[in-house]
Amino acid sequence: MGNRTVFDIVCPNNHNQSVKFTQDEFEALLKSGALVFHCNTCDTTWPPSTEEIAIFRRRFSEN
Repeated sequence: MGNRTVFDIVCPNNHNQSVKFTQDEFEALLKSGALVFHCNTCDTTWPPSTEEIAIFRRRFSEN
């Protein structure tokens, strides 16, 4: 398994969260439709935005 990259995200209620993925994990979750984020502070779940997906892919390509 490759190295995981840490991403800082913000939930819809403005709580900071961190998620970690390898590129393969990220792409597999995205393809399967199972990629959702979860906020441990307010128990909210939400799908990644188009902008977040683009940021993640950019970061993976930089590594």
